[in-house]
Amino acid sequence: MKLLIIDDERSIRLSLEVGLKKLGIDIFTASSGEEGIRIFSEVSPDIIIIDINLPGINGLEVLRRIKKQKSNSIIIMITYISEVRLAVEAMKLGASDYFTKPFNIEEIKETIENNIKYIHMKHELNKEDGNMAEIIGISKPIEAIKKVIRKITNMPYNTFILIQGESGTGKEIVAKAIHFHGIRKNKPYVALNCAAIPQNLQESELFGYEKGAFSDAKTSKKGLIEEANGGTLFLDEIGDMDILLQAKLLRVLQEKKFRRLGATQERTIDANIIAATNKDLLVEIQKGHFREDLYYRLNVVPIYTTPLRKRIEDIPVLIEFFIKHYNKELNKEIKGMTDNVMQACRTYEWKGNVRELKNVIERVMIFQENDWIDEEDLPHNIIAVREEEDQQTLSYKSLETVEMETISKVLKQQNWNITKTAQELGISRLTLRRKIEKYNILK
Repeated sequence: MKLLIIDDERSIRLSLEVGLKKLGIDIFTASSGEEGIRIFSEVSPDIIIIDINLPGINGLEVLRRIKKQKSNSIIIMITYISEVRLAVEAMKLGASDYFTKPFNIEEIKETIENNIKYIHMKHELNKEDGNMAEIIGISKPIEAIKKVIRKITNMPYNTFILIQGESGTGKEIVAKAIHFHGIRKNKPYVALNCAAIPQNLQESELFGYEKGAFSDAKTSKKGLIEEANGGTLFLDEIGDMDILLQAKLLRVLQEKKFRRLGATQERTIDANIIAATNKDLLVEIQKGHFREDLYYRLNVVPIYTTPLRKRIEDIPVLIEFFIKHYNKELNKEIKGMTDNVMQACRTYEWKGNVRELKNVIERVMIFQENDWIDEEDLPHNIIAVREEEDQQTLSYKSLETVEMETISKVLKQQNWNITKTAQELGISRLTLRRKIEKYNILK
């Protein structure tokens, strides 16, 4: 992994080099735009940090020249508060992020770490065959889910897992990952969507029935509990299960026994039970729609799938994954998205979460004829949000927010020493005091 730092200030180059060396990557430095472009051509860095205000060729021109070479390098810009508008322009040109001076080295370190994970995952996706049951992402919530899965997949005994999250966040993908990465992967994986089956049919689907149990029962039939024996039973949208059936399910979980409809003989069950819901079950309990005892029985291992809008660092990874998948499905060779389109996707809220993103990529690729997905290929609502976001970023209010946050950060770093803070910010002590009063910054 290679990182190139282009900054004319020796102290900044040195602090970044020392702070980021702990990540175990090869670091190259340049003191001018010309030198940076030369080193870029020689070493092909994975990540580049560029100061906007460079002597000679400025940072924006360096960014333009690198992007002209169709480089996949991830670019991060560094700027002063007064140059935030230039940073926004850099984002439009394809930079993935920017930091204002004086910056926190730990924040930059965390960003570099996330980008390293992203690069590693891109390499892995190029090796894999695109199994849609894999959990794709580099964010902390995704890493937390993977950590839980690693702990529970090889347990030799049965457990109960409750997956909670908004629609489209990948709850069933998590359930499949738990099953297919565990010791039961060669056993049955059986799913029941409680919201898709009428409540009067849920019991017969779950428990099965004997011949003659009711008027239409011409033959005996196994229920899904029986089908899943030895493997995994996934109860999707458990919050929509009939309240009376919940009591019967609780007995199955406690006693590991069940009885087909119309049967007198009890049967045993040996299966992992995974339930999922997009509802707040504690609220459903208060409404009388869900049994409290069943909730606590299922919630032995809780897993939360975070909305996509709260883990935007996963969006580029998911897009790479879906493009690769649909290239195979549709026999196409789409190379990816332009920088503007990728930035628009990072800005969009994705209320339908990963499912919405997947559907958009599929729809775009069905009609795509060019090598790269551009702005005119995306639905208008996604591009419109990006344009609105740009206007907000350029507003005076946004500049004030950045200024206030920076002053607060430096004040804390200098232990509220007004003289040192003013020197660090390059303003007078009087100006600093006026801004502290203006923004009501409290110690």
